[in-house]
Amino acid sequence: MITKQVLSLLLAWLVLSDSSLMAQDFGNAIYTRFNEYREKAIPEKVYVHTDKGFYLAGEILWFKLYYVNGTDNKPFDLSKIAYVELLDKDNKPVMQGKVALKSGFGDGSFYLPSSVNAGNYTLRAYTNWMKNFGPSSFYEQQVTIVNSLKPLPPQAPDTTNKYTARFFPEGGNLVSGLFSKVAFQVTDQYGKGLSFTGSLANQRNEVLLQFKPGKFGIGQFSFTPVAGDSYTATIVTTDGKTITKSLPAAYEQGYVMQLQEDANGQLQVSVSSNMPARTQQPEEVFLFAHSHQEIKVATRKAFVNGVARFTIDKSKLGEGISQITVFNDQKQPVCERLYFKPLKETLSIGASGNEAQYNNRKKVDLSLNTSIAGGKGTAANLSLSVYRIDSLSWQDQGNILSYLWLSSDLKGTIESPEYYFSSQSAEVTAALDNLLLVHGWRRFDWQEVLKSNAASFKYIPEFDGHFISGKISTGDNAAPVSFSKTYLSIAGTKLQFYPVLSGRYGDVRFDVRNYYGPGEIIIQSEEQIDSNFHVDIQNPYSDKYSADEVAPFSLSQQYQQTLTEGSINMQVQNAFYSDRLSQFAIPNIDTMPFFGNGYPKYLMDDYVRFNTTEEILREYVPDVAVRKSDGQFQLYIFNWETERHYKSSPLVLLDGVPVSIQKIMTYDPLKLRQLQVVTDRYVTGEFTYDGIISFTTYHGDLTDLKLDKQAVILDYDGLQLQREFYSPSYDTPEQAASHLPDFRNLLYWSPTIQTDATGKASLHFFTSDLKGKFAAVVQGIDNNGHAGSYSFTFEVK
Repeated sequence: MITKQVLSLLLAWLVLSDSSLMAQDFGNAIYTRFNEYREKAIPEKVYVHTDKGFYLAGEILWFKLYYVNGTDNKPFDLSKIAYVELLDKDNKPVMQGKVALKSGFGDGSFYLPSSVNAGNYTLRAYTNWMKNFGPSSFYEQQVTIVNSLKPLPPQAPDTTNKYTARFFPEGGNLVSGLFSKVAFQVTDQYGKGLSFTGSLANQRNEVLLQFKPGKFGIGQFSFTPVAGDSYTATIVTTDGKTITKSLPAAYEQGYVMQLQEDANGQLQVSVSSNMPARTQQPEEVFLFAHSHQEIKVATRKAFVNGVARFTIDKSKLGEGISQITVFNDQKQPVCERLYFKPLKETLSIGASGNEAQYNNRKKVDLSLNTSIAGGKGTAANLSLSVYRIDSLSWQDQGNILSYLWLSSDLKGTIESPEYYFSSQSAEVTAALDNLLLVHGWRRFDWQEVLKSNAASFKYIPEFDGHFISGKISTGDNAAPVSFSKTYLSIAGTKLQFYPVLSGRYGDVRFDVRNYYGPGEIIIQSEEQIDSNFHVDIQNPYSDKYSADEVAPFSLSQQYQQTLTEGSINMQVQNAFYSDRLSQFAIPNIDTMPFFGNGYPKYLMDDYVRFNTTEEILREYVPDVAVRKSDGQFQLYIFNWETERHYKSSPLVLLDGVPVSIQKIMTYDPLKLRQLQVVTDRYVTGEFTYDGIISFTTYHGDLTDLKLDKQAVILDYDGLQLQREFYSPSYDTPEQAASHLPDFRNLLYWSPTIQTDATGKASLHFFTSDLKGKFAAVVQGIDNNGHAGSYSFTFEVK
């Protein structure tokens, strides 16, 4: 792995090796600013593989998360939490979950309750760090849910077709007198491309050219705009609708850019300009190219007869999308476009069963293999879904390969992204270039990159676990409680206690680790604050949403029989197997108390049960001295190293929640199960305690304890518990003859398949009582970022 220091040396070498760049201050400034920005703005990507795309209310939606570094698409280990949401058409969350990530992978599930309405929903996933870059960086996919227990909404015909025509001059702008390529795209409101014929005319209605699209309503034409003229495109769709759209106005002066691949496979970039000369020396422009924020090309050229020509060695570009930007000598970006370099290697996945056709309740042995170029086996992390195909289900469009290397780097909806990886034919290559001209054309936020002050980000990576952030305040005017010792506790047998010092504006952030499932958090301040104490916990989910519209939901009556059959099957499964469908794996977490082990521990049932806590401490806990002054109890822990008692009172906890000495001394001792005494001075952050006395109850729930009025108790969901997928076994004749019905339409789901070093893995599952056609979909990635997918079908008779 390249270290930061080595990377800095390599980048410095690149600058020094290009004398032309060093000779120009503006080029060096752009290079330096970009490098400073990229070191802070680390890109992340999340891809989600769901078990299928169509669900009934009452079913479980299963998903696998692939989390990668956006620079090289390799599994990443920076963020440890992903946020997954299911949004309705109004962007209101129906389901939300926090999913633990480990070494770039995570998995979870949503049980779709009977209260959910039928409709098309958006499933999205992101990390806390990704919120800095807006919802366009989030993963999104559409899923359909039908609630068979509620009447279907009436199927209203969609009469509001919103056709959109857009035009994108290559490089950014049209300039009078300069030859330009113009890409176009015509879609409906859901991003689906349309077939049409079009013509371009000037303001005198003189038709200059005819044009029509290639794939997905996208294409291009070329022309030279004339000074003073304006241009309008007339488009006639196959359903007879006419659209008129004005082209972007041509500037009188400016720059245009053209990129072509020559016969030797090199990229020829020409920049034309009609700008007047400002000095006696020919104007120079600076060309800057980066692949996934890694600098690849940085050079300059002078204009000769109004044209500056660059040759880019493709071998210097990274695989996938590169962004090529041209700057003038005023450090202003004047032209920009994208280029896609084909991938040398992808993950090839093979899967084969022992039969092409199976009977009910029969074993399916599946062999998996993963390899890269030349058939070389490689270890890969995979997920597999096997589900029944009917008139209401489909195999999802898009996959991990097309998402990581294409869709995630472009804005807007990409129709059939897997098409662009189907081959490297001239047709596919041309379609991909057109796609980059329309979807990829957008100005990089160079203003953010080139500003003199360092980039700042609101959200930080959750590199060690989940953060609970908020603000504490007091009084009717919500005045912030500054620099206050504040505690967050999660009551339970596993002690979770998180102290922080609030900031100047009352802001607090608790680094909560290993908190799973729904529960309560308790927040207290050590300061003597009046009872009007407020704690506002920040919603960890993003409140920003993409502008993409969700297709309207409609379901024809012709599907009613299929829907009824699926509903009955689902209800039967839930009735007979409800307990097995609700089993969760116990998280593999450290249950040691936060202060560690090795300290005196007292189990109350091993001793005579006394009537007061005072008697317990006095009679058989030699580590604690009990004193009483002016009717108030005081406790001091004995330090065995110094052979003296500490001078300050210890931290006293009940089930991990700080309580006052007076309150614990009056607590019913019969509810206490254990007492543990930390005899060392405990230091954490800015907090120092002269020992700890930790009491735990039998159930870890603060039994019958009345907390102080200042304590704020809030419901808060921790990390999602992993539901275990249930698949019955029919290995023996007795099992196969079971009278319990088996109406599973999802035969198998596994998010954690790992092939060995030779790329091999095997597994098995059993068919159900349902007959029909089933699809198996495998997706995955190896440690080097090679991604791939594979699918096949089989019959059950």
